[in-house]
Amino acid sequence: MMPLNELNPFEYFFGRDLNVFNIADIITGGSALPLISIIIGYMLSQYGYTGKKHLAKVLGTALVILLLNAVLIFGFDAMPFIILMGFIGLIFVGRHWIITLAASLVLYTLHLMFNVVLEIITGLNSNIQHMYSGIQRVNEFISTYRSTDYLAIINMNVDILTGHGTDSLYSAVFIILPSILLGIALRELGFSGFIKDSPYISGGIIMVLLAGGIATKLLQVLSLGTTAGETLGEGFGGPVTAIGYFMIFLYLADIIPKPVFNLFYNLGRYGLTSYIVFNILMMFIFYGFGMAMYGQISVQMLLLIVAALYILLLIVSNVLAKYNIPALERTFLINEKMKQE
Repeated sequence: MMPLNELNPFEYFFGRDLNVFNIADIITGGSALPLISIIIGYMLSQYGYTGKKHLAKVLGTALVILLLNAVLIFGFDAMPFIILMGFIGLIFVGRHWIITLAASLVLYTLHLMFNVVLEIITGLNSNIQHMYSGIQRVNEFISTYRSTDYLAIINMNVDILTGHGTDSLYSAVFIILPSILLGIALRELGFSGFIKDSPYISGGIIMVLLAGGIATKLLQVLSLGTTAGETLGEGFGGPVTAIGYFMIFLYLADIIPKPVFNLFYNLGRYGLTSYIVFNILMMFIFYGFGMAMYGQISVQMLLLIVAALYILLLIVSNVLAKYNIPALERTFLINEKMKQE
């Protein structure tokens, strides 16, 4: 829950914490946002048969819920921006995959040119080679989130949500949107069929993507927090790794046994509910009116907490599915007229 975008982890962490953070960052750093965006785009295309009006309703409902989550619980949540870009992605649902893929590549190329290459050149030519922590800002986060003043927490969340407007908008247009369009294009192309029919070729592509992305992330770690290393790792290594992860998920979805698939399918079925419940539980663990652990635990303990909550939500979602208990996803159901058609 620490705002890692506000500090340099190589200054803040040390010893075992730094080693665990580096491993976790190599695996997930810069790839989580593109991966979720690719999955959202793929799902928009997969459920395109329900009609764009229904999909817009789903996106609108999710946007309202996630905005409330960002204001009331976690201001750093990027999910509202993914949903906003999902509305643009609807324009491309049903179109030829070449058009969608071309739009995705154009946006991502612009991102590489202006946010990666130019940033690296600027960093190399600057006298300041390393990123430094905004430690005063970090202390402000700690004092606010560990307090019992919930209104102060809400004000902080609003400040975070509105204060990163330019950066968030840039990330939405040049990282999230091209990833959503890529997911749409892969679904329109029938990419899951390609992975199933050509396992060796797709396996080679996955290895190349993961090797390239992780190698780039390794350079970020070895550079010990330089501006150039951070920009290259997050801006290029993360998205490339995300594509490799997505292909692995497509492959696993086809080969894992049906009972195991259904176990995780039910968590996805209650995905929005699980996400909100997860954030609520994390709020009571970290914020001042709960256990007040914000900024107080090690990286490995954080990973254990996240893993434990994931297992808990996995169990709960399967119980809800067994007894067909409705949740937030009830609003996503196709209306009765569409079912009859």
